[in-house]
Amino acid sequence: MKSLLALFVFISSITAQQFKVAELKGEVKYQSGTSEVWAEINVGEDMQMDGFISTGKNSSVQIKESGNIFNIGELSVVSISSIKKMSTDELLLALAMEDMINAPKTNGKGNSSSTATYGTKESAGKTSNIIANDFGILRLNGAMQLAENGLMESSVIFAKETYRKYPETINIASYRIFFADVLYEKGLYVEALGDYLEIQTLELNKEQIPKVGSQIDNINKILLNN
Repeated sequence: MKSLLALFVFISSITAQQFKVAELKGEVKYQSGTSEVWAEINVGEDMQMDGFISTGKNSSVQIKESGNIFNIGELSVVSISSIKKMSTDELLLALAMEDMINAPKTNGKGNSSSTATYGTKESAGKTSNIIANDFGILRLNGAMQLAENGLMESSVIFAKETYRKYPETINIASYRIFFADVLYEKGLYVEALGDYLEIQTLELNKEQIPKVGSQIDNINKILLNN
């Protein structure tokens, strides 16, 4: 009950946010949640919470919300609803919800099936301006932009959502390490450890192998001392 109440308060708080394009450079497009079409957006225009914004090569956009300024760099896709500050408790709740969504579905006979969840691409991938296979990468770029704007918690959730909707992206070690590091820096050691252990099974380069191994060792020592 407390979790549901927290989620209700969290959703209510973000519905009041108003986002406006403050500045832009190059190719910047916007897609509302009710449309499959990406359209150019201009300075001063408002954006809805269920929309997405994308930037092309050598492009950027500055978004204003209640006096706060957020900068999105090139080759990125960000959901407007992800441009928000979250507490650690809200992050943990959102991570738990992602785990519930990702949990294998049973068919009533004890067998699991997850085909309804994975591999589903959003309508944005249908646009001729954005290649469907690249859309997940653009979203992960956007998640990193959120982190660079100080929205660390939101960046993790947007990345996790991207892994779920674009499962090919879950095998890209560089992104996985980046967001596992965010969890580590936030002190969410159990959650970070789970990610690092998964990352360790991926194809890693000579710099990534000791990095991931070191983080796993560090977390194990921390957890043993607690």
